[in-house]
Amino acid sequence: MRLSVTHLTRFLHSSGVSEEHMELRLRPPDGRGQRVISHHLDVRPESPVRSYVDGFGNHVQYFNLMPPHQMLEIVSRAQVETGLPSFPEAAELVPSDLLAFRPPVVDAPAVQRLARRARLREARSPVDTLQALDRILAAIARELTYTTDVTTVSTNVEEVLELRRGVCQDFAHVFIAVSRAAGIPCRYVSGYVYAGSGELVVGASHAWAEAWVPSRGWTAYDPTHAHLTPDHYVRLAVGRDYRDAAPTRGVFVGTAQSVMEASVEIGVADLTAA
Repeated sequence: MRLSVTHLTRFLHSSGVSEEHMELRLRPPDGRGQRVISHHLDVRPESPVRSYVDGFGNHVQYFNLMPPHQMLEIVSRAQVETGLPSFPEAAELVPSDLLAFRPPVVDAPAVQRLARRARLREARSPVDTLQALDRILAAIARELTYTTDVTTVSTNVEEVLELRRGVCQDFAHVFIAVSRAAGIPCRYVSGYVYAGSGELVVGASHAWAEAWVPSRGWTAYDPTHAHLTPDHYVRLAVGRDYRDAAPTRGVFVGTAQSVMEASVEIGVADLTAA
């Protein structure tokens, strides 16, 4: 499937700010079942955009907007072919950070209780690991209800499990925490998901997780949309948690209050268009 994505992010400041530095992880990578056909980034007010590859292999674009301004608009447009063959990965040295805990992915008593309810034991083989991960996915489906506006980007997994509610980011963080508690390396994935049937869908960016399975490599698990196939997903970035893979992250000089607005339009690309 070829998916077309337009991701609009707008920052509105209550008064003029200057020296706004932004890091963007909005360019999809090639590989692991997807191929980037095109990617265009527009920044308003205009600013030179530079790029580098971070320690997790993510494409990072960044800029410094120096003149005073009250609005910053970033538009990322991409076409990505999905559902391509993805071959098993060779063994690699998995960073120890992907087994460690840090907020918001914390090793709390509620995480251990969920791990026990999922009947996890030390995973010693690929089959053991896959079975453990399936039980984590099922446990999250039983325990949590998808609900907007009850958490923020800084809500940790213990709070999510107390609320028993959250959004895709929270579900991914819980999956990562329980997996790491079982000794399974796990990482956060940011990107997009298309749950439509050909029509254009307006929504938001998405988050899921990838666990390291021996002899198989990084294997995707989406606690929010467990029924969807890989061709419905566009990957943007990976990391220990949301902070490493956030689509946009920035700071500015000034005392203004700032509001971020974001929307994503995603649909099947029109292959007949010029």
